[in-house]
Amino acid sequence: MIESFTEFQALQQTFEHVRTHEDGRVRIGLVQLASDFTLENEWRQLLGERVELYSTRTPCSPTVTPDGLRGMAQGLSQSSALLVPGMALDVLAFGCTSGSMLIGEQEVTRLINQAHPGVPVTNPWSAVKTALRGLDARRIAVLTPYIGEVNYPIYQGLQQAGHEVVAFGTFGVLEDAEIPRIPEAAIEQAARELLIGQRVDALFLSCTNLRTLGMLGELERSLGLPVISSNQAMFWHALQLAGCVHRPRGFGTLLTDSYALA
Repeated sequence: MIESFTEFQALQQTFEHVRTHEDGRVRIGLVQLASDFTLENEWRQLLGERVELYSTRTPCSPTVTPDGLRGMAQGLSQSSALLVPGMALDVLAFGCTSGSMLIGEQEVTRLINQAHPGVPVTNPWSAVKTALRGLDARRIAVLTPYIGEVNYPIYQGLQQAGHEVVAFGTFGVLEDAEIPRIPEAAIEQAARELLIGQRVDALFLSCTNLRTLGMLGELERSLGLPVISSNQAMFWHALQLAGCVHRPRGFGTLLTDSYALA
């Protein structure tokens, strides 16, 4: 029976080791909202053998309002600092479409880079606009779960980015926790009704908490046009920024076809 630390030290054996080298994997750091039920689960369906995901949460308002979304900026640097200290990340992502738009893309990057200097940063708002440019989608339709006070700035931002928003639909949900409870069937029906009589180049399904990833491929085939979701676009953009070629199939043409950063 060992009764002292000195005796334990005599028992304990210490072994030498050679530190492993980099294995060529791409490591993504994700800052998602405390109330997001969807983003990480959808992204884990997209990961391949060479792509690793490390995530953390950041405080947010339970309601999706402009003031609540802008308020997330206060905790963004501190939350980002919780991402795997000591491990080098290739790209960072902030998981909120409307929040990144209202806080501002450059400000989101600045706040996250305070914790991880020099690492490329993406967010759904930047990613979607980049994806739409890559698709040369000038006339678009947009479907969101948000209230009008959140939708109007999104409409304005897309118009300012050079896209003609010819149709805009919403489920008008205020509580963030209710957004992932919108059924896929309701999303599909709303998308079809939204596009009646419209000629568009792409459909944008906004919100990281809206469950859409599993329906993108079939929805594209039935509608006959590209369908972009927040989570799909941000994953694509993260891979682009990391210089990683990885094309998961079955989740929309954005991920399977080659679209360069614009």
